[in-house]
Amino acid sequence: MPLPGDKLSTSAVAAAAGLSESWAWKARDQGVLSEPHFEEDIVALRVYAFVSQIVWPGTRRPRSARQDLELWQQSAVETARHAASVADVTPETALWVLEDSVHLVTSPDERAAFDLRYLGRRCAFRIPVGLWISELPEAMAALPSRRRRGVRQESAR
Repeated sequence: MPLPGDKLSTSAVAAAAGLSESWAWKARDQGVLSEPHFEEDIVALRVYAFVSQIVWPGTRRPRSARQDLELWQQSAVETARHAASVADVTPETALWVLEDSVHLVTSPDERAAFDLRYLGRRCAFRIPVGLWISELPEAMAALPSRRRRGVRQESAR
């Protein structure tokens, strides 16, 4: 079983995030994931898969065109990655993504202040990063341990 701080393969990050490997390869190609991978990359990959699909009202985006990450998407991924190492994150912590900003909201008081200050009549997405972070130990424990390569047992003669 991998331990906290263990390096993970790209496939393991995808498996722990509950995503297909194609998401991990896309994330790698766009610079979201880079070797070596750690636990926080699992949360970053989940957020990447979410925000890369958002199309804001009034925005046209051809499905067949290559979609580079916009600044707000990069900010969401990096904020989620950072949140995985922040001590005061709880399962209720949410990442609020707006068209022009990203906010990590940890407590009910912060949620009320955020709502009053930023939401109003704006469109926003709430991503449950605190819940995803709290699920990391289970996701890591579910990963199969790596087999050593190049080690073979000698046959008995």
